[in-house]
Amino acid sequence: MQSKFSDGLELRKHWMLAPDMHFLNHGSFGATPRVVLAAEQQWQVRMESQPVDFMVRELPGLLRMAAGELANFLGAKPEDLAFVENATAAVNSVLRAYPWQVGDELLLCSHSYPAVKNAANFVARQFGIKLREFDFCFPLQDEAEMLHAFSSSITANTRMAIIDHISSPLAIIYPLQKMLDICRSHGVKTLVDGAHVPGMLPLKIETLGADWYLGNCHKWLFAPKGCAFLWAAPNAQDFLQPLVVSLRMDEAFPANFDWVGTRDPSAWLAITAALQFYHEMGGAAIPQRLHEFVIAVATNLAKAWQVELPAPVQQYGAMVTLPLPLPRGATQSQANALRDKLWGDYRIEVPLFSLQGRLWARISAQLYNVEADYEALAKAVLQLK
Repeated sequence: MQSKFSDGLELRKHWMLAPDMHFLNHGSFGATPRVVLAAEQQWQVRMESQPVDFMVRELPGLLRMAAGELANFLGAKPEDLAFVENATAAVNSVLRAYPWQVGDELLLCSHSYPAVKNAANFVARQFGIKLREFDFCFPLQDEAEMLHAFSSSITANTRMAIIDHISSPLAIIYPLQKMLDICRSHGVKTLVDGAHVPGMLPLKIETLGADWYLGNCHKWLFAPKGCAFLWAAPNAQDFLQPLVVSLRMDEAFPANFDWVGTRDPSAWLAITAALQFYHEMGGAAIPQRLHEFVIAVATNLAKAWQVELPAPVQQYGAMVTLPLPLPRGATQSQANALRDKLWGDYRIEVPLFSLQGRLWARISAQLYNVEADYEALAKAVLQLK
């Protein structure tokens, strides 16, 4: 019987992905559709046809127009949103410009993305603040475990909390609204890492009540690599500066982010084409479609490997992290070596993690995937046992 998700092979024509591989790692760098790449290249041609006219006279208005289209999609106002190159740049922009005082504490999760942890450690050393990490057991039995660990880690000195919307290694959706409510009740500023969220989950940023929200557009929103955003609440913008302080330093956010020196802005301007492609492929129906697909294939993988899904299905979007049926005790270096073996021997691209002494695979689902991609992974892993 034909699966309702069997049109992935037909849809794959929209991407440049090599036909002889099983690409199960959209979550790392995404994959930009052909039509969006063409739009990016058209912007580059337009820029190079008269660089001065484009950069000086055209670009300011074009950037604000593109930011307006993205903001509308995200449930935000254009004047509260700036383009950045990636989520890591956005995190650094907030953390390194925030007016820290010695003794302040910055709270984040032990499962936070490593680059975010590095940025936090840098500002801790630079400004003499203290990092505090909260942790919870995974597999996750109940979100109450996470909420208790989070709230009990807040102290009188906690000035800011970095909260994942979707965990990069665990692939679970955090109870974001409840965590933001907890922070608000304690007067704690909130920086939400939504690197994977745009295009994967419905999003209305202004309704969340966060101070800052960041996201990548090159993942589930189909933009070129180098297209991400930083949103800031109106009362949390006055100190913000981009990592590269440039000619517009004394102008208010987001104007100071719009010009950070000479660079290629085509990835940002191509967000218009990415949004159009997203809507043509299903728009608001895409998140539920990908969720149902990834849960179906993850359930089949769990059955083949005789493991359990590590969290309730409603806590996943379009990614699931599953334990592998392999001996415990593996390091991340061993996980990386096994990842490379799956690629070299089986043409399967999937990220592997060492968590709590066990190997895990994070599978992504995108419109170009089909069930056969995950069946290949199931068989390959069993051959490694």
